[in-house]
Amino acid sequence: MRIRLPLLLCALLGALILASAAPAASLAQNLTRSGVPAAERQADLAAVARAKALAKKLGGSRAQALNAVVKSANQIAARPDLTPDLARVVFLELDANTTYLATHALPSSGTRIRIDGVVYESYTGQGLRIQPLGTYFAILEPGQGIVAEGGVGAAMTSAQKIVLAVGDTYQLPYLFPYAGTNPPWYSAMAEGVAASAGISVWNRNGEDQYLDWAIRFGNAALAFGIPVENNGLWFPLYVSKPGYRVLNGHLQTVQAMSDLADATGDDAFADAFSRSVATTKAVLPKYNTGGWGRYAPGEDAPVKYMSLMATQLTDLGAITGDPAFTTMGQAFAKDLKTPPVLTGPTKPVKPLSTRRFKAKPFVKLLIKRDKPVKLTIRVTTKRGGPSGIGPFSVSVSSGSGRIKVTLPRKPGMYTVRADAKDWAGNRVKNVLLATVRVKR
Repeated sequence: MRIRLPLLLCALLGALILASAAPAASLAQNLTRSGVPAAERQADLAAVARAKALAKKLGGSRAQALNAVVKSANQIAARPDLTPDLARVVFLELDANTTYLATHALPSSGTRIRIDGVVYESYTGQGLRIQPLGTYFAILEPGQGIVAEGGVGAAMTSAQKIVLAVGDTYQLPYLFPYAGTNPPWYSAMAEGVAASAGISVWNRNGEDQYLDWAIRFGNAALAFGIPVENNGLWFPLYVSKPGYRVLNGHLQTVQAMSDLADATGDDAFADAFSRSVATTKAVLPKYNTGGWGRYAPGEDAPVKYMSLMATQLTDLGAITGDPAFTTMGQAFAKDLKTPPVLTGPTKPVKPLSTRRFKAKPFVKLLIKRDKPVKLTIRVTTKRGGPSGIGPFSVSVSSGSGRIKVTLPRKPGMYTVRADAKDWAGNRVKNVLLATVRVKR
C-alpha cells in the first residue's frame, strides 16, 4: 500500500495535468461539431484569415476592432449551443467589419451606420456590431434612407439576415460582450420592436409574410418575459439580467404586445399585454423622483430616455385609457423643460469652532435635489462678498446626500449658495442652502 498509493496519486495527478494541458478545440473543429456545412466552414475560416491579415496591415484602432470581432467569433463558436444559423450571423458581422474597415476609418463610439440593410453600431474597443434594435427601429420609424433602399418591405426582408429561427420564434442575438455578459445575449425589447415593425410593414402593404414574421418575433419576446408577483409580466431589456428592470425597454415590448393582440386577435398576446400593463402601473412610483424619471430603480434616466419614456407612457395612456400613464408621461415631458429644485438642511447649522479642525473648518450639508444636476457651490460672507473659498462643482444624482463644504478659518457668518444645471440644460441660480457661523 505504501508503494501503490503514491503511484495512484501520481497517475491521477498526471491525468489532471494532461487534461488541463489539452488544447482547446480549433475554430474549424467547433464549426464542424455544430454542423456548419463544409463550404460554409471554409468561407468562415477564410473570413477570419482575411480579418487577421487586414488587422496586421492596418494597425491602430481598426486592428483592435477587427481583432475584437474575431475574438468574440471564436468565443461564440466554442459554445456547446452554437448552431449553423448563429454561425451565419457571427460571420456576417465579421465580413461586414473587414469590408468596411478596409476602406473607412473606424467611426466614433456610438455612431450607427447601415450596411446592406443592417444597422451596425461602433463600440469602443469592439468594432462595428450588429444592432438589432437599431435595425428594426429604422423600419418602424423609416426615414429617407429606408425609402431610398426600396421601402419598408425591402428593409424588413433585408434585415432577416440577422434573425435566428428557433422553433416558432425569431430571435435577435447581440454578438459582443457587454456589461459583464458574454455573447450571444438577447433583449426582449429588440424582438418587441421587430414585431411592431413587422406589423407596421404588413399594415402598409398587406403581405401576410410580414405579419407571420411579427408573430414569430412576438413569440420570442413572450418567451423572454419574466413572470412577477400578482400574475404580472415584465419584459427585460437584458434577458441575462432579469433583476435589472429598465423601464423604456419594458414599455416598448408592452406596446408590441398591444400591436400583436390587435393585429392577430391572439389571446396569448392579449393576456401578455394585460399582465404587463398591470405590472407597469404597480411599479410606476419607482421610476419617478418627482422631478425626473428613472432608467431603472435608483438610476436616473439620460435625457434621450426621458424623452422616449415620456412618449411611451403617453402612448400607453392613450391605448389603455388609464390616466396614470398619461399623467406620468406628461410629467416627464415637463421635467425636461423645468429648472431643478434644490433645498438645504431643514434645521440651522450649528456654529463651527475652528479649534476642532486642524485645517480649515468644514460642514457636510444635506442637500436635496429633484433631478440629477451639476452643482456649483459658493461660500460668501454674510454681505455676499468673497470668502476666499471656492467656488467648486460636483455632479450628483437625484435624491439627497451630504456634500462637504469647506469654510474659512476667519470667524464670521458665511452663506452657502448653489447654482444647478440638470442633464437637459435647465438651470437654477443662487439658491441659499445654509448660513454657517464660524467661531474661534
